[in-house]
Amino acid sequence: MVSKTRVVLIMLLLLAVAIGVIVVLAKAGAGAFWVQTAAIAVLLIGGLGAQSMGLFQKKAKKKTE
Repeated sequence: MVSKTRVVLIMLLLLAVAIGVIVVLAKAGAGAFWVQTAAIAVLLIGGLGAQSMGLFQKKAKKKTE
């Protein structure tokens, strides 16, 4: 099961990092291609990494009987 709160928080964090990358590349005078590609790559690779680490999954509740 996917935790919607975790997805939102992690994606907001990745969005902040992507915006930071855009600002740094724009200040450095990089071309539009690199600005767009780097932002998309941060979001995609970050999302895939978080998914593979299981950060989006809810923890199973332990049953005590």
